[in-house]
Amino acid sequence: MVSPVVADAVAPVVAGMVSPAVADGVSPVVADAVSPAVADAEQTVAGELRLLAMLLGAVLGTFVAWTSPGHQGEPRWVLFAVLAAVLGAASGEAFGFGAARWRDLGTVHRVRLYQVLHLVLASVAVAVGLVAATPYVLGEQGLTGRGVALSAIAICGALPSAATLGAVHRVARRLLAGTPGEQLNTLLSLRRLVSRLLNQLGLLVLLVTLVNGAATGWGADLPKVAVLFSGAVASFVVGVMYVPASTTLRRRSALFVDRYFPLSAVDLSQLVSAADDRAKLEKLLGIDQTTFGELRTGLVIVSPFVVSALAAVIPKF
Repeated sequence: MVSPVVADAVAPVVAGMVSPAVADGVSPVVADAVSPAVADAEQTVAGELRLLAMLLGAVLGTFVAWTSPGHQGEPRWVLFAVLAAVLGAASGEAFGFGAARWRDLGTVHRVRLYQVLHLVLASVAVAVGLVAATPYVLGEQGLTGRGVALSAIAICGALPSAATLGAVHRVARRLLAGTPGEQLNTLLSLRRLVSRLLNQLGLLVLLVTLVNGAATGWGADLPKVAVLFSGAVASFVVGVMYVPASTTLRRRSALFVDRYFPLSAVDLSQLVSAADDRAKLEKLLGIDQTTFGELRTGLVIVSPFVVSALAAVIPKF
């Protein structure tokens, strides 16, 4: 028999030893396993959705190629069909990839979709406007139904990446919280993120230009200059998505380096080593690069000029 005084004294101690999970009737072992299990389930679902998006994009690209007029008995149509399917699959992959990066960024920095919606809509408006202006630049034969359809597939695939780049732009505009080490980790993570998104978008630019090159010489009389024009348009649209995030992030990184790694207070004997360490950090953060250099590295600028040379070869098959 326990006295009421002892019971009242023991109750708070026991309550402090019991975890909320146990208090709710859940075993601590089960509670610890819930979070990794949920994370694994989310990763599995995300992977399946990305695969589904790839398959859907490939089907849409193949459908566009199959419904293109003038392909009956045309052997060069096979190359166009393959590239259209690859473009569709790559667009689906880009959609899933961008959505995954948006989710990853949201776990660290809370950004609402409406906060970056104006940047996404601006990118879409530029893309639609340039596509609509094609007949005025290349003539009525410069824009075909299959070209509009494939452009729409590529634009839809790039939308999550545009939203994520807009989120990076918003995060980099604000002062970073945390210790210098935490701020540096944030800047490096954002730098890796924008680089991966640029590479993904660069692949879409390459495929858009290739599929336009494969569309020449059969069916609708598409001018060869449309190959270069389509690549330039796609590169410009990606630049509109990428430049705000990249330049703002570079500016924030430069402010971080100037604040925490100044050279004015360094002793003369340590000045060279301090300058070398600062240069290494600037390289890691991408401060030593230019926006044009980053775009070129991401195959956004060079791909139209490389593929335009292929456009002269493709009709010969």
